[in-house]
Amino acid sequence: MGRRRAFTLIELLIVVALIGLLMAILLPSLGAARNSARRTACASNLRQIGVAVRTYLGWSNDRFPYASYMPSVSGAFPLDGNDPLYIADVLTTDTNCQSKVFQCPNDQGTIERGAPNQNKSYFATERSSYEYRVRLGGQTIEEYASQFEQHHDEKVRKNSIWIFRDYNNFHALGGKPGARRYLYGDGHVTDFEVEH
Repeated sequence: MGRRRAFTLIELLIVVALIGLLMAILLPSLGAARNSARRTACASNLRQIGVAVRTYLGWSNDRFPYASYMPSVSGAFPLDGNDPLYIADVLTTDTNCQSKVFQCPNDQGTIERGAPNQNKSYFATERSSYEYRVRLGGQTIEEYASQFEQHHDEKVRKNSIWIFRDYNNFHALGGKPGARRYLYGDGHVTDFEVEH
């Protein structure tokens, strides 16, 4: 009878080391792919919100909706009254009641926030991961651009005015390219702020 051959301890250690080496090589690229997919999903959400805003503008004589700035902290501000007006609620019909378009995949409640929102995502507290430019409320894009030009004494292109952006640096450290995603008046989404 032939003798049965088994792995030696050295062969087993070599196999384990090779598996560890392959994992060390592959894991960073898998993490980068996952982060890229989340950024793409975020951009897709912002584009869908842009379509909803254009739908809203179509039946509101091109006037942007009113909404509260950060309802969990500022209440109704800048609106009068006590009851906050969430932008996700304002646009709910125009997004076909798809509230998930207002949630950035990287808004997981891991960003440090002050009271009363510690360990909570922006989506959980504001019903949106995306900050709406509340100063647009009740105005057309042309009126806002004209007001901006008068206040800052500089010309501004309408397509350089952001309408929504990530509430925080969800995609990278602050100051790095791509930390925040921005939706502009013409519907394009970028990784940086063009206009002040």
